[in-house]
Amino acid sequence: MEKQQQERRSGGEKDGGRSSRNSGGTGPKQEEHRIDIAEVSCRVKNWIESVKIAKDHQTDTRSQTEWPSMPKVPETKMKKTQDSEKFYEPKVISFGPYHHDKPHLLAGETIKPLCAQKFVADSNQDIEDLYKKIESNIEAVRRCYDSSATNKYDDEKLAWMMLLDGCFILQFIRSCTDDMSNINLKDHQISFVERDLFLLENQLPFGVLRLIFEGSSKFKHGSTMKDMINRFVTDRNGIQPPPEDDRRLPQLPDEPYHLLQLMRSALLGGKDKIPTKIRKPNRQRNRQSFLRIMELKEKGIYLKPSGTNSLTDISFEFHHLFGCLNLPPITIDDSTQTRWLNILAYEMCSEDPDYYAVTSYIRFLDSLIGHPDDVKELRSKRILCNRLGSDEEVAQTFKQISHGMLVDSESYEGVRLSIQEHYEKLVNVWLGECTQWYHNLFRTPERVMAAAVTLITLYLALIQTYYTMYPRK
Repeated sequence: MEKQQQERRSGGEKDGGRSSRNSGGTGPKQEEHRIDIAEVSCRVKNWIESVKIAKDHQTDTRSQTEWPSMPKVPETKMKKTQDSEKFYEPKVISFGPYHHDKPHLLAGETIKPLCAQKFVADSNQDIEDLYKKIESNIEAVRRCYDSSATNKYDDEKLAWMMLLDGCFILQFIRSCTDDMSNINLKDHQISFVERDLFLLENQLPFGVLRLIFEGSSKFKHGSTMKDMINRFVTDRNGIQPPPEDDRRLPQLPDEPYHLLQLMRSALLGGKDKIPTKIRKPNRQRNRQSFLRIMELKEKGIYLKPSGTNSLTDISFEFHHLFGCLNLPPITIDDSTQTRWLNILAYEMCSEDPDYYAVTSYIRFLDSLIGHPDDVKELRSKRILCNRLGSDEEVAQTFKQISHGMLVDSESYEGVRLSIQEHYEKLVNVWLGECTQWYHNLFRTPERVMAAAVTLITLYLALIQTYYTMYPRK
């Protein structure tokens, strides 16, 4: 240690005994702010150089193809039980590596080459060129998926998988939005494929789809592939469009991560998060149990369909003696539970605490539904279209969806508090009017006497009427 200290002290003497600025010497005039240091080591030079080139390296990295990850269902945030597996695994066809080569899905592989040939021919592209485009981005593809799923495939196999899966998806969407004769599937098979398209663990990066369709021109009826994708997703999001605006599509992102994220955007009317005005307010209150729909109706709070096709369009309107809760109209069918559970699982994968828009909506709606009569009231107000079966089944579906969620989002707490405040004001109004009536009636002795005489007269009149109708025998 002493030897190191001596070396550090002698560091300033290597330049031939240069005089100090405070030594009082008569040598040449010294620069006021000059600092002399020893030569840095090669290792320090490398560190300095890494800082200098960091910006250039960041630019180079960003210029490379980078697509978002394709996550799996997060078991730490979703109650993924053996009974719930059926909501997350494909039934007839796999996309991507997570469920590829599973025995019950092998039949679906046989139709993919035919669909790929049809799409490539109709889009006037070359299959070999498309393969080369995907293979040149194969490292970006690998980074999208868990390595445990992609390591068993070499680059050629993985690129071919992406090409066949992508061509099938695009051809299937074309068939559903343009001409059903372009695909050889029966009605029940089409329903299963639509279901499998929106599973979290069955997604392809949208960048792969874009590589396949970006070289195609417009198809029949002048539609681009991106327009057909948006229409396909919007038509299946379960939101009922307003009657006067049937043809309007929400503004969806140009570069979604995958089809499931595009479906989520369609459910939210093109938004990504819940508007600030309906989120939890800053003030804190004692939280009370929320009233069900029929209980709200008994308290003078009624339901009304929202004017847009977005799950975020939830609001509460104040009136003097009654309130109105506006809810977006939705359709519940056989695919609703599977689709929503996968969207919830996707939201659970995000680290953003404000990304739980669909989760928050389902939590809110589940708090309103506790009995089939609540579902019946939603149907009567044209807020819910039941294509599932009985009202009991719909109520049970919401309970099952909500049961699988481990994140308790309070994004609609502002609406809850508005309803509670209105109810409290309504009670106060009623109490105030009764109190005012009481004081006006019994303000003076004369009014008390007049009220007593009126009540006695009314009582005697009732007795007389009774005995007139039912005389004693």
